[in-house]
Amino acid sequence: MGIVSLLVFIAVTVLVNVVLHRNIAEALLLALVACAVLGGTDGPRMLYDGIIKGSQSDVVYAGVAFVFMGVIVQATGLIHRLITILNSVFGRVRGGAAYVSTFGSALIGLVAGNTAGNAATVGSVTIPWMKETGWSNTKAASLVAGNSGLGVALPPNSTMFILLALPAAAGATSSGVYVALACAGAYAVLYRLGVVWLWTRRDGIPPTPVEDREPFGQAVREGWKSPLIFIGLVLPVILTVGPLSDWLAREENIGEGGVGSISIIVWVPVLITLIALVEGWKIIRREPKRFLGEIRGEVGQFATVGVSLFASLAAASVMEDLGVGTQLADFLTSFSLGKWAMLLLVVIVVVIVATPLSSTATAAAIGAPAIAALTSVGIDPTVAIIVVLLCTSTEGASPPMGAPLFLAAGMAEAKPVKMFMPLAAYFVLPMIVLAWLVGMGYLPIYVPA
Repeated sequence: MGIVSLLVFIAVTVLVNVVLHRNIAEALLLALVACAVLGGTDGPRMLYDGIIKGSQSDVVYAGVAFVFMGVIVQATGLIHRLITILNSVFGRVRGGAAYVSTFGSALIGLVAGNTAGNAATVGSVTIPWMKETGWSNTKAASLVAGNSGLGVALPPNSTMFILLALPAAAGATSSGVYVALACAGAYAVLYRLGVVWLWTRRDGIPPTPVEDREPFGQAVREGWKSPLIFIGLVLPVILTVGPLSDWLAREENIGEGGVGSISIIVWVPVLITLIALVEGWKIIRREPKRFLGEIRGEVGQFATVGVSLFASLAAASVMEDLGVGTQLADFLTSFSLGKWAMLLLVVIVVVIVATPLSSTATAAAIGAPAIAALTSVGIDPTVAIIVVLLCTSTEGASPPMGAPLFLAAGMAEAKPVKMFMPLAAYFVLPMIVLAWLVGMGYLPIYVPA
């Protein structure tokens, strides 16, 4: 029933949202209940467990917090002043904001492998900028959600270490996987830059007109405090990754448990909201009614984003209880196929599993049988790990689920259903092709001896 529950969840979501034109949050809640019904007499317990897991997830909190943060930085004018500075530098390039967004996702991916954190961190700055420079809400949100997978397609990340710990990956080393994933991730970044180039020309995104670009010196003088927003972006990262994190993790300081409890997607919206309130206090004090009115106007958006994320995570828990991972593993090992066919089958199955699950949950659920199936047809264990990582990196872009999808949609005020086709066509299917080409050796990656 695990595989059936996955198909039912997708079918109910599409039917209610696309065919019946109901709100995406309502569609996901009904799909959650439909999955639980498949559990029979255990269904109520599975539903209860899923509700508890979904309600306790920091991703649900982060979804609402980032929408609130976006309202604050808009209402105080902070993001407008920051965009004015960035536009004075990159506005002369067609689609400049989208290129910066893509490079930003890659940089965040190198230091923090969380896809939701990647989308939230990069999107909080670049989505408003893209919208102001001609990008549609849907394209801006789709690009950020699609790029969030770079948190898994680039080293290091927790999913990589989960796969390395599997017995099936005994022939791979952490250093070898790190270097090989950096090569494969470079292909993923280059492809996304190509998507930006294509969308820029297809949608006719021009450089920002000269009359709309303030001179750099003037922009800095008028908005020099606005870059303080980057403190909120960077501080949680340096506290959890790098030398300072290592020092804090010592037992005589706060220990590994203390560092591990610092969540990027929790603290980024908190810090940025506080910075925006302090930086824009004069504006709030001068126009309190307008400021409060903008917050009240977003109440519906808070509910949609929060409920959508909650329902997705709760449904993922139900599907795990129904055994979707084990059943797909048995399905894989039941075939006797050649290299190209087995590789294609594994790639498709892993992407399907990554649709409702996080990359780490996907690796835990199907990583072992996927790597075993690939090595059984002669694929190097390191390359097999890279293939699985590239497939699991679609988690943020796979409709109708994916926390980054809803985070980006909330920040851009875009309808998630309108993002489904762009995400599938430009980010999910191409990653399937990329993973297959890497696995076959047609796209070379360096694997240290």
